[in-house]
Amino acid sequence: MTDITLTNKLLLQFTSLFWKSMDWLYPPRCCNCDRWGFVLCEECFKLIEPLNGNLCKKCGHPIFGKSSFCEECRLSPPPYTQMLSWTSHTGPAQKAIHALKYKRNLAMGRILAQPLVDIIEKSGWKIDLVVPIPLSKTRMRTRGYNQAALISSYLAASLYIQHSANCVKRVRDTSTQIDMDVNKRFTNLLDAFYANPATLTKRNILIIDDVITTGATMQNCAKALLNAGAEKIYCLSVARAILRHEKHHQGLASNSALQSL
Repeated sequence: MTDITLTNKLLLQFTSLFWKSMDWLYPPRCCNCDRWGFVLCEECFKLIEPLNGNLCKKCGHPIFGKSSFCEECRLSPPPYTQMLSWTSHTGPAQKAIHALKYKRNLAMGRILAQPLVDIIEKSGWKIDLVVPIPLSKTRMRTRGYNQAALISSYLAASLYIQHSANCVKRVRDTSTQIDMDVNKRFTNLLDAFYANPATLTKRNILIIDDVITTGATMQNCAKALLNAGAEKIYCLSVARAILRHEKHHQGLASNSALQSL
């Protein structure tokens, strides 16, 4: 048994015991239906529909047609090898992410990691390092934890893959992107990440985030990792916003910053 395998196995056992103890001491309530005894009850979990149908083989966005790639990826291929998401950012999934991100429901990280484990096992991706999208120092101090790291650490432990929350950093505080359009999101994140070449050369890396909206964060983080010597970059999120395709294209096609990625 390798050191990584043993460490991950012990981490999973400790995490499981910890959350069982916490549930016994402080019984949770389902973030969606308010049912006692569950972080996200089985009935509400089953309401979450995985993204399916015709998805772009590069960015994972739904395509309205029979093409293998969306128009955005054909016009300006992103730097990563492939990006996928489990579900759309709606309904119980949106409430679960909100509970993890803003209500300190830390146990939700383990719940949301499990469907991502299933995606990785079916993907055929060859990965040797898992990293979360980093928070800025300011946001980390305010929130106290990185929600993406809570998901990525459990995923890595489940798959017996090395995990690092420090090899890529957000070196520039960026404005919140909630109300930004596509163009502003890409501009806001230019040169926001730095990756350490000492730990990344020739590595196949999986980036984890909770939500993908335009893909700007993933693209800029992937670019930093590749600049540091990584071989291939794969991106995966719990959920993604499903944008109007035509409007999305107009914004991306007019963005000179994206053209350089």
